[in-house]
Amino acid sequence: MPRPIEHALTGSALMLLLAACGGSDRFSVQVNPGGIESPPFLPPASTGVTVDTAAAWRHYLGTAQRWEVAGQQNGNAFSLALTLTPGPISIFPYNGQLAQTSTESLRLRFAGVASVDTDATLYYSNGSLIGIVGGSGASARCAVIRTPFTALPTNSRVGDSGTIVSLARLAACTPDAQQIGSVTLRWSIEQDLAVTLFCLTSLQQAPQGTPAGAQTACMQTTAQGELGGSARLSVRRPDGSEVSGKNY
Repeated sequence: MPRPIEHALTGSALMLLLAACGGSDRFSVQVNPGGIESPPFLPPASTGVTVDTAAAWRHYLGTAQRWEVAGQQNGNAFSLALTLTPGPISIFPYNGQLAQTSTESLRLRFAGVASVDTDATLYYSNGSLIGIVGGSGASARCAVIRTPFTALPTNSRVGDSGTIVSLARLAACTPDAQQIGSVTLRWSIEQDLAVTLFCLTSLQQAPQGTPAGAQTACMQTTAQGELGGSARLSVRRPDGSEVSGKNY
């Protein structure tokens, strides 16, 4: 059976450091209990398509949507689902700034049994990420911007990539909170079979600067940056073990 799961806050989809490795994939797309449906599956993009990556990022932040992948892990069936739920304009607790919000939820199931249920709220303004909050009340932890947000391009091709922003992970949501690590959020445009993908990768580092895991969420995209239902999700632990799947 998979070993226990270690949780850490990131700047893309939630960073979950899973003590598991590889497995075969199988198709799975469902509607979650909250009523958020998976985006429609889109027709394959033409070879050499130029993608409006900035629009894909805005669509990711501002549209209610859900992706799910599934497979086998050490003989155990798993499903991994990522859900985005836009929320109201709210105050970012670290600095009091008003911002738009969207909640990222990650749900992992082994043999239908919940292994992890985690949520984090992204705070952003005009598409620029301000920070992230995981948890609530006294247990809330923040990730705050440490480098200027870099706007995503409007004409990216397959193979293009770049850094969006770096964040400091804090033990709380106050300016004097201890830094417990950092996260770098990157984007890329990739091609997998006939599917063009908009990918967001979170690279986490421990306080001493050593790698502490990574997560990549790749979603099908059109040239206009509309996100579709095809997706590839993967999470890698600091020890290099990984769980991943795709639904196409």
